[in-house]
Amino acid sequence: MSLAAAIEPPALISQSAQPALAAEHAPPTCSYCGSHDFAPLYGGIRDRLGFVPGEWSFVRCADCGSAQLRPFPRAEDLGAFYPPVYTFSPELAKSTLQRLLATLEYRLFFRPMYRAQVRLVDRRVRERGQKPGRLLDLGCGRGLRLVDFRDRGYDVRGMDFVPDAVSYVRETLGIPAVCTTPAGLPDHYEPESFDVITAFHVVEHLTDPDVALAAVHRLLKPGGWLAIAGPLLDSLQARSFGARWTAVTEAPRHVTIPSRAGLKKLCIAAGFDPTSLAVAPDAALSCSSVYALSKFPSGASTAAYGTARKWAAATRILAAAATLLAAPLAWFENHIGGRPALGIVFARKPLRSLSSNLSSNSSLS
Repeated sequence: MSLAAAIEPPALISQSAQPALAAEHAPPTCSYCGSHDFAPLYGGIRDRLGFVPGEWSFVRCADCGSAQLRPFPRAEDLGAFYPPVYTFSPELAKSTLQRLLATLEYRLFFRPMYRAQVRLVDRRVRERGQKPGRLLDLGCGRGLRLVDFRDRGYDVRGMDFVPDAVSYVRETLGIPAVCTTPAGLPDHYEPESFDVITAFHVVEHLTDPDVALAAVHRLLKPGGWLAIAGPLLDSLQARSFGARWTAVTEAPRHVTIPSRAGLKKLCIAAGFDPTSLAVAPDAALSCSSVYALSKFPSGASTAAYGTARKWAAATRILAAAATLLAAPLAWFENHIGGRPALGIVFARKPLRSLSSNLSSNSSLS
């Protein structure tokens, strides 16, 4: 995932101006199910990265159980919430120590995690009798996951909000990519031109996930698959950590935190086949890293690679150790408890769209 700027980042709004500006744009309904009924969930939340000043709260939808940020930001304000260094990439390393740390991280954590995620998606596609086809990854970042999809035979494309990331994917990896928002995808690709579309840790950053899924539905071929990965509010980790959970303290970049029911309702409203919906646990390493960052917020990539602080590498190593130690716990949450911290929702576009059925019925009358 790379969402450092949904648009060209505006100047960071001040602590005093930010709540007043965003409060005027709080949506009247849940971003996932459209319900009007909310209850307070968490208050006094501060940015875990210390980048955006101020405090936020989350309210919970009484219908689907998803959470929504208050004050709710405008889409054009989102870019200001992301620090220059937000997600991991080996190229972030500057010093010798950082280069060593980045190499170890990629080999021990990120590469195995990406491969496990790719296997989950590939298995879903192949189990339904499809072969690897044309695949688009939303929020592709520097394309490390796309490389693994390509190695498995997919004809890959990327999309990201960040021009530098898109340039890297195109020029260094040789993978076609576009710089846009999910809503802008129809301007770049023809309808029904993809077999699979993935979105890893994207939807919780969007102010209008319904618009994004409508665009995705339009681009998928009949029978094509969507895979949405992200944090789940109805997980064991969310219940255990409460307001300290890293998906919560990721405010204001996390403008929503979906539940499993919320993601399913969102997919159904976008036109995906209700009978195809399934929620699979994300990779155990990915889930255990959420545990580790909840325990050690200063172990994030922003601190480790975006600052020159001497203690940053030590905290990152501590968070890495916690990730490894928590992996068995994450496996238990995923496969025994059935409440993973991170999940992948699979949804299939119907083989025949509603418009096709209506047209068929009209011709028979």
